[in-house]
Amino acid sequence: MNRSRQRGSVLTISLVLLVVLTMFVISSTRIATGNLRIVGNLQAQQNVENVAQRALEQVLSEIAPFYSPTSPVAVAAPSGMTVAVGNRNCVRAIPASGYSAVSGVSPEDTFWDVPITVNDSITGAATMTAQGVRIRLPAGNCP
Repeated sequence: MNRSRQRGSVLTISLVLLVVLTMFVISSTRIATGNLRIVGNLQAQQNVENVAQRALEQVLSEIAPFYSPTSPVAVAAPSGMTVAVGNRNCVRAIPASGYSAVSGVSPEDTFWDVPITVNDSITGAATMTAQGVRIRLPAGNCP
């Protein structure tokens, strides 16, 4: 075999291997970029869910939103996010146990549905959460 032909084949083989290696690098970069986007989206979604949970805890820490269930509730929100607490809906009310009808004070265990919507204008993430709660209120507060 001719030596000059062998040198040319080594060059061709090394160029082919270099192209294959370049393709591996490009595909791994694309996969890593895709994974970073997925993780970023998951973080944004988790963030709006955490804000919704904090808003729910803020609403439940006060009794006033349940005395006037259609009035708006102001909730603190991080910048770029909007939090909306919907109308609280009283699902049902039952007489509270441990009280007699003779006592004059007869509270009820009321069951409420509390909807909360959070939108993040920066990332585009959004969530809608509806939580059911039981609250003991004086009789007649479940419309």
